[in-house]
Amino acid sequence: MTNDTITVKRHRFLYRSLHWLMVTEILILLLSGLNVSANINVAFISRGVSRNLHIIAGLAWISTTTFYLYYFIMSGESRWFGLSKIGHAFDFFVHDAKRYIEGKKVKSPIGYGTKKKRYVEKVRPSAILAWWGWFGLWIVMVFTGLAILFPESFYGINRVCHAILPAFGKAAGATRRIHMVASMVIVTYIFIHAYAVWTFGLMGSMISGTQIESVVDPEK
Repeated sequence: MTNDTITVKRHRFLYRSLHWLMVTEILILLLSGLNVSANINVAFISRGVSRNLHIIAGLAWISTTTFYLYYFIMSGESRWFGLSKIGHAFDFFVHDAKRYIEGKKVKSPIGYGTKKKRYVEKVRPSAILAWWGWFGLWIVMVFTGLAILFPESFYGINRVCHAILPAFGKAAGATRRIHMVASMVIVTYIFIHAYAVWTFGLMGSMISGTQIESVVDPEK
């Protein structure tokens, strides 16, 4: 391993475009969702317009994220986030958290091999946990959203939600509450994600596509 650095292409244009498109869609969903929520008294625009906007943005978001997952797999990005890496990722996260509390910094394992011209490691292991967290939230938001919009076609989802929250008189009410809680978790995730990206200096790569990385050539 050397201490050299190199500027490399970290994210392709399509990957970055999909990322920022999803960010825009989520922002629209959050704002329009606040307008249509019966539990939060916030009104930016009329409830009717907000509901239509929420439905359109929601369906667009489902389409975008579905294509993103397809591209994520086909481009090979998914190999950095495999299920087999979750155990190591959790251990790294605990170690990282302890070092942070102690006021110490953990060296990033990210590195680029100049001989083979590819990443030796492209993500911090803790990012693997974050990605699977996003995936879980995506599943919850998609299916609860579809169950709210098409209650007859997704009646099974409403029944599952009602089983989780039996205190609600109607299954649809339980589904709406789970949908709302999941959206609040997403907001929390967004702030944590933004902080982590800024702290680790990765914001620029999602804009320009390039990143300065440490050179790692174990062959030497």
